[in-house]
Amino acid sequence: MLPSDLLRYSTKSGQAYPFYLKGERAEWAEKVLQVVTAHIGQTRGDLDEALKALEGDSPDYQLIRGLAHLLTDKADFNLSSPVEPEILRQDAFLLANQYGHGTKQIESVLSELAVKHNLPIETIPDALYSDLPENHILTAVPELTPEKLVNIYNLAQAQGLLYYAKWLVVHAYRNVPGEYRRLFHRLKLFGLMYTVEGNLDDGYRIHVDGPASLFHQTRRYGIKMAIFLPALLQITRWAMEAELEIKGKQVIYTLTSESQLKSNAAKPPVYDSLLESSFVERWIKAETPWALEREVEIVDLKGTVFVPDFALRHTDGRVTHVEIVGFWHPDYLKRKFDKARKAGMKNLLLAVSERLNVTNEHLEGIAGPVIFFKGKLEPKAVLEVIENLAE
Repeated sequence: MLPSDLLRYSTKSGQAYPFYLKGERAEWAEKVLQVVTAHIGQTRGDLDEALKALEGDSPDYQLIRGLAHLLTDKADFNLSSPVEPEILRQDAFLLANQYGHGTKQIESVLSELAVKHNLPIETIPDALYSDLPENHILTAVPELTPEKLVNIYNLAQAQGLLYYAKWLVVHAYRNVPGEYRRLFHRLKLFGLMYTVEGNLDDGYRIHVDGPASLFHQTRRYGIKMAIFLPALLQITRWAMEAELEIKGKQVIYTLTSESQLKSNAAKPPVYDSLLESSFVERWIKAETPWALEREVEIVDLKGTVFVPDFALRHTDGRVTHVEIVGFWHPDYLKRKFDKARKAGMKNLLLAVSERLNVTNEHLEGIAGPVIFFKGKLEPKAVLEVIENLAE
């Protein structure tokens, strides 16, 4: 992402508009890539000088700096010396104190350092302060095309405005249940405060409180809000509206799934855990009359939602649901059991790992049956219960 001083946007008639990189200015992406790539093996200081030369007197200096920031942030920089510079300096100061000052004395110090640390004598002066940022060596640059760098830059501009959000509202509609589940999972993962209204047929309205709504605005929370945007881009249909507070003024910021922004988030895995994926593999091999479907039910819990891991559909039309509880974190367990309790689903089977030391107190008030498993969840254990459970 970009620091706030590299964000480019305008506000007009109560609306905020990020400046996306397009047209002739998109050529800057290729130029920045060329400069950075050409400095592999050189110091960060040398690279910074070359980027300043690229800027020159261009009015696009902020754009160039933004591209360079995003590219170098993903690049690898390392120390040029195999010996810790701090150790070299300590030895150098001790030897200098012994030999005194003067050209010959300096040569003696360098020679002794080279022998002691098995380094070429000509590398010692640079190695002494190779831990300073400007002396770090650029060793690798991510393999990006100019088009990819432009996409990263435009996403960063869109994300940056969310640093200033008082709130944002997402309308998500006509998406598959699995997309909703992953979206809600990301909201929780990033620690965002939100409420949910709606249903699977009509879509969901998700209200997220932003950093500017807190009594003390926090940069950390603003960054979490910005990180959420790539996750939003991974669902099919949505619209977002946010109220921003910029320099004491309130403005509205809108985005939709029709935007040309590209998500840089990793594609979410098909299953949330190895427990789930291994259960699916064994279920397929079991060849039962129950077809297994992934995340097809979304239960409205008034302010949040519950999406069971699996639905099991019999050839005669009966349906039951399975939720696998295998993660140990106390907060996770509390949320999981609270949701199962609120859902009130008699045809929901909870499969709980014995490693979790779940007590009767955890399970109190849960409408459906609970089974425990060791290591792996076996289809046979599930089948023994669901025949009398399905609706």
